[in-house]
Amino acid sequence: MNSPRTPLQLGKTDAQLEDFTDSYILFQETTRRYREAYEELASKFESLTLKLEETNVHLQQSLEEKDRVSNYLNNILESLSGGVLVVDLDGKITFFNQEAEEITGFEQEKVLGKPYANIIGLSAGRKLSVLHTLDTGERLASQEKELQRADDRAIPLGFSTSLVRDEAGTVLGALEVFNDLTEVKRLEAEVQRVQTLAALGEMAATVAHEIRNPLGGIAGYAGMLERDLAADDPNRRLVHKITEGVGRLNRIVVSLLNYTRPLSLNVHPVNLAELVEETTAFFAIDIERSREDIRIERDFPADELICRVDPEQLQQVILNLLQNAMQAMPEGGAIEVGLRAEGDTGVLIVGDTGVGMDDEVREKLFTPFFTTKEDGTGLGLVTSKKIIDAHNGQIRVDSEPGRGTQFSISLPQ
Repeated sequence: MNSPRTPLQLGKTDAQLEDFTDSYILFQETTRRYREAYEELASKFESLTLKLEETNVHLQQSLEEKDRVSNYLNNILESLSGGVLVVDLDGKITFFNQEAEEITGFEQEKVLGKPYANIIGLSAGRKLSVLHTLDTGERLASQEKELQRADDRAIPLGFSTSLVRDEAGTVLGALEVFNDLTEVKRLEAEVQRVQTLAALGEMAATVAHEIRNPLGGIAGYAGMLERDLAADDPNRRLVHKITEGVGRLNRIVVSLLNYTRPLSLNVHPVNLAELVEETTAFFAIDIERSREDIRIERDFPADELICRVDPEQLQQVILNLLQNAMQAMPEGGAIEVGLRAEGDTGVLIVGDTGVGMDDEVREKLFTPFFTTKEDGTGLGLVTSKKIIDAHNGQIRVDSEPGRGTQFSISLPQ
């Protein structure tokens, strides 16, 4: 049986209950605050997560846009007709387009990341390179220098340079745009050659006219002198030398006049096979009398080969080539005369098995007055080329020392 509680015990219980109640209320309040703080943190975290995701999306879009712009610019640089390279602040190549590969002979994968000086070189000096622009900020425009290609072949190069900056204007590197000037230089030299030849032709025509009349007089007096001399007079040999010299000078004068005289072509459809055969047969008569050690080999098509030409002018070209072929074989040999159709052109071949020629001689063949023969005028091939050019044709030569020479003439049908 439990004994009844005393007032003191009841008071202590009430106090404990009150303390418990206060503690519970404090716990509840603390729990509520923690819950509110947690919810607030969770809300902020969610907000930050959303912002981070949005930032990532924007960043991804920016990167994609940057890649698109970069690819676009690279495509532009790749499509340029000239070579383009870019170097960074250390002078190392960071961009090298396909045309740059073609011009320099260096492969892109072996160039990127390498110093400009090790690839392109500084043989023309640092001032004539993109490194000068990188050093000083000075832009180079329409400059020229010589480039040593990967195959060690030197070519003339035209180039321009400028700095590469970002949107803020910070220098990131420098750019060099360049072009191979080989063809340009060749055309400039050809124009200069043509102008020189034109001036030379005018002068030669004047000289030829001035010489022709005195030559006629010398030849006449030499003939009279020869008639007055006895048949056994030793001076007749000297007179004969004079006559030969006058004849040679007269041939030069005629060649000069033919070369300088404007061409007036009488062009009409002609069967080339028939024309070449007739001309070759005519030349063969002279060969049979004077050079029994030379034979003529023909290779003509069975069908007609019609081209629009001036037969008299073209016959002059054929005879000149045949004459040259004969003179190129002092020990005898074969002259090859061929004819074939190639597309819409007729191709005439005149070759020999003679001494041939080296590159230096071959490059000068169509230069007026250049000759390797003692009694040559140096105008035969020049005049022949003039005639072929007037027909809108082409004349080419292929030759090696000791292996003979072959001339190819292409004429439009």
